[in-house]
Amino acid sequence: MKHLAALFALLILAGCTQFGREPADEGLIRTHPERFVVITLRNTEPMPSPRAGSSPRDYGLATQYAVAPLTRATVRELATRYRLKPVREWPISQLRVHCIVYRIDDGDSPADLLRRLRGDARVESAQPLNTFGTLGNSYNDPYAKLQRSLPAMGVPQAHAWSRGKGVRIAVIDTAVDVTHPDLAGSNVTVSNFTRQRQQAGAHGTAVAGVIAATGDNQLGIVGIAPEAQVNSLAACWPDPKQPDRAVCDSFTLAVALGNAIDLKADIVNLSLAGPSDPLLRRLVEHGLAHDMIFVGALPTGGMAEGFPSEIPGVVVVDAVGHKHTAHDVLLAPGTDVLTLVLKQGYDFVSGSSMAAANVSGGIALLLSQRFKANEIRDVLAQTAANGDSINICVALAGPEARQHCDAGGSRSAHIDP
Repeated sequence: MKHLAALFALLILAGCTQFGREPADEGLIRTHPERFVVITLRNTEPMPSPRAGSSPRDYGLATQYAVAPLTRATVRELATRYRLKPVREWPISQLRVHCIVYRIDDGDSPADLLRRLRGDARVESAQPLNTFGTLGNSYNDPYAKLQRSLPAMGVPQAHAWSRGKGVRIAVIDTAVDVTHPDLAGSNVTVSNFTRQRQQAGAHGTAVAGVIAATGDNQLGIVGIAPEAQVNSLAACWPDPKQPDRAVCDSFTLAVALGNAIDLKADIVNLSLAGPSDPLLRRLVEHGLAHDMIFVGALPTGGMAEGFPSEIPGVVVVDAVGHKHTAHDVLLAPGTDVLTLVLKQGYDFVSGSSMAAANVSGGIALLLSQRFKANEIRDVLAQTAANGDSINICVALAGPEARQHCDAGGSRSAHIDP
């Protein structure tokens, strides 16, 4: 996992030097840049320009540069206060600041740490240690260029932070076709609650493809959260009259919801709609009380009616461009979304079901970065202007990164955490 490949400029680090160049730290910077942050402090003493790349030992009379004692003290105070290790520094005379690269303590959340640092009056600026790659195809999956939903949601940049590792998503739908070659290598399992012979369905396969198609495998497409654990909980079955649609009932859905709760799923994707159902509502409310996130597709009528969209706390999603009268609805790409279909194929699929799958995958990227369940919806809502899609990149990096996220820049090569 690499840190926001397309955001900000790495030029701020061009001359950063070491506090004692430790091979372990240098290797970690190359392989896990997400473990580091870049902080600048105001320097209260005059800062004549030193030569580029000078080291802390050179900050003396020879270069007429002095790091203020207060600045030096602040470097140490921040390290102690936030459990950081300084590994590089550089006086940026043009900006009259002192730049420090800190290593984050194991287990700390980069996003949470950056929020706290930005609220510290001693800190002039705080940002991730970003990485960059040469321009080119973002993924080696041949159809990735056709996945217009990815740049619309800032997914290529967000993948530099996270691919959903450690997050469990329950897809309550038809059974997923786990034999599809573009799910090979993904963490997808199937449990059947239909009380019928298990039969892979087009709808569940399309939803799972949006979320979890294997990335960078030189095949097909890439999912939004390809490293998440996906549990296909088959509670629906293909409609014999319309194979692209599926039907479920209260019992099968209740059993599947109970299983999702037992699995302690972080996210439950419900790309389905139907009448109000007291039993199903009670199950969803139980899950919500235990910090599970339920994502539901807005019904085609455009109103948040029936199960599951009428339940307070459910993240209701519609496709960008659809007309609706419901309030507090998140928007995501849902028209001509390229995904997986049966018989090892690919096709464009439309509907709020696909928009919901996009949001479920995006939420997995946030949870993987230790965002809290109760803040996810508001964070996502703040990334979307009226009528626009949510942007996962902006949610991860903050509003100040919007212009970089919207630019759709190329991501750097993926490195596993």
